[in-house]
Amino acid sequence: MNELNPKGRLFDTYRCMHEQGFIPIFVENQLDSKMLVEACVQAGIRCIEYTLRCHDANKMIIWIRENYPDIYLLVGSTLDNDDIIRKAKVKHPQLLTLSELAQMGVDGFVSMVGWKLENIAKYSSTYIVCPCAETVREAFLQLGAGSHFIKVLGPTMEVVKNCRKGPTFGACPIMMTGGINLEKIDAAIAAGAVIVGTGFDLLLNKQPPDISSRKVTDILKQYINAVEESRAKYFPEMAEAIGMDEETWLNSLPHIHPF
Repeated sequence: MNELNPKGRLFDTYRCMHEQGFIPIFVENQLDSKMLVEACVQAGIRCIEYTLRCHDANKMIIWIRENYPDIYLLVGSTLDNDDIIRKAKVKHPQLLTLSELAQMGVDGFVSMVGWKLENIAKYSSTYIVCPCAETVREAFLQLGAGSHFIKVLGPTMEVVKNCRKGPTFGACPIMMTGGINLEKIDAAIAAGAVIVGTGFDLLLNKQPPDISSRKVTDILKQYINAVEESRAKYFPEMAEAIGMDEETWLNSLPHIHPF
């Protein structure tokens, strides 16, 4: 395992994700990824997710790390089985293994599928790990292995609600993605998601292909503001602790944490 990602940066990434609340997700589209990164920076976004679905992921991850070293870079659509990756690379040459991504200096991993528990334990001490779960049992097994967040796919909210119910003691930190547009942000956070993510395919739905960086920035700010408003309603203690000292901030979280 690569040690380019010290524990200090792990905590900083973790806190940035919480305080930002909204994660823009780069998926395969016809837009200029470099322009989108710049729009994120102009919107004040410090953490992004670049998925391996993008045909240029293997090149753009390097470019982002070289040109925006202060951005906290999560890589999405990760797989933790090297044999599957090797076979899938025949049609998807941009795919990378976890060890390759670690060597590239990324800050964390997000997955559409669950990871093996031993891989969660291996990487979670130095990298954000956010695998997907479809049931409460899957969520808690992965949480127990060291996952920092559990990814839950929308647009339905039932898994989020079940993970956050009284019998689970509110232990599970949820990042919700999939169909989360402006109108659904409030419902996702009300259900218990502490972080929401939206792909640029949905963010910029119905926008012209020649959309300007400034317009993208304006749209991103709308999402950021919507998340801030909803979290002030449903997680007021966490919202009020933004920018406070480490102990106060950690105590404000509505779920368990590894720090």
